[in-house]
Amino acid sequence: MKRELIQNILPIPLGTEEEAIDRSGFLSAVVAVKPKGSGELTLKVTHADTKEGSYVDVPDTKLFVNGNKVDTVAEGDLVLFDLDLVGCKQFIKVTLDGAGKGESPAAAIVLGDAATTPVEAPDESGE
Repeated sequence: MKRELIQNILPIPLGTEEEAIDRSGFLSAVVAVKPKGSGELTLKVTHADTKEGSYVDVPDTKLFVNGNKVDTVAEGDLVLFDLDLVGCKQFIKVTLDGAGKGESPAAAIVLGDAATTPVEAPDESGE
């Protein structure tokens, strides 16, 4: 079971909000955030058909499984946002907002529900 789980997910560190994530073949995701501030924390997801395309808000009301906002976080908390990516286009961008974000919070997205397994990390070399 453990090996099956490891081979069916793709964790990606979130460096910048400008970074496009290719979600091809994945139907869900979890965004994990370790805030650097305290207060409200909101997650926004935009999508596009191409990596360099025009990103727009995802209109799907079921995108956020448990909501996209946490009213009160403290620095160092672990905050998880569950995403249902079924209605999303191929490329997504994740943006954090609010006082809870602070300066450069640690964040990652874990893509799941892979269409094919085992999952292989994408080739970032462009070859």
